[in-house]
Amino acid sequence: MTLRDDFQPIWKLLLKWLWLSFVVFVLMAPVFYTMYISFNKLGFGAKIYTFTFQWYINVFSDKQLLTALGWTMILAGITLPIVIPFGLLSAKFYKKSHNKVWIVFVLLSPLFVPADILGSALLVFFKNLNKIFTFLSDHTGLYFLETWFDLGIMTAVIGLIVYTLPYVFVVIMITMARYRPEQTEAARDLGATAWRAFWEIEFPQIRAGVFSACAFVVILTFNEYTRTSLLKGGFDTFTSVLISQMLNTGMSEESYAMASIVSLVAIIIVAVILISTSISKEKLEKQTRRINEPAIK
Repeated sequence: MTLRDDFQPIWKLLLKWLWLSFVVFVLMAPVFYTMYISFNKLGFGAKIYTFTFQWYINVFSDKQLLTALGWTMILAGITLPIVIPFGLLSAKFYKKSHNKVWIVFVLLSPLFVPADILGSALLVFFKNLNKIFTFLSDHTGLYFLETWFDLGIMTAVIGLIVYTLPYVFVVIMITMARYRPEQTEAARDLGATAWRAFWEIEFPQIRAGVFSACAFVVILTFNEYTRTSLLKGGFDTFTSVLISQMLNTGMSEESYAMASIVSLVAIIIVAVILISTSISKEKLEKQTRRINEPAIK
């Protein structure tokens, strides 16, 4: 990111970045401590620290962790292509609507409900809905309806969509704020279809927001516990395994290593998005300044 500012001395900008870096470091301190523990051969709470990579090697032989990680990746892979278009369409509808307050209220309302209450409400809803479909299957002979709303992948995905959609909507909506609808209208006047105008004109300008929303969905899926644990049925997710270990036997050394890997991957993904967005923004600003500069005769 650039430190250039025409109205402030460089030392003030450096101080601001140092302060921001300090705040981020304090917020990330628990994650860094987890990584620190994951390299200790003697594990958590040991007086002696012996550096080793052994726990990272053992991760790939821990079937419980790998299975839980696989289920979590499946949930993220199913949720992502569903919630991103929903969030994008919601943001576009918000831009065109006159009743913006109500749209924001409806889309953000899941954030104001505690996770355990929302998860319990969804659990009760699916349980009763499953009874209705079981009744229909018994009286119509359509027995495939009986298991439609059994707790499993589908119910967990629905819970994740309800949880992640508000974040996706906010991220994409913020990116769309700088886009001018007149550009789409100009493309349509030139004969472009609605899809082509979106893909070639609008999407390149909001691409950073869409990619950021994708990263948010994946990270939130890995972090989510309450709703998913109530709605997932008979399989374990990565977070449920870690919390179960902490509440019962304590986290294993392999769990610390796996948690560090997941955290590091999330940090790298977010960093890459931020850096690429910053570089693209800097290029656009240079092009704009070059265009706006008066021609030298």
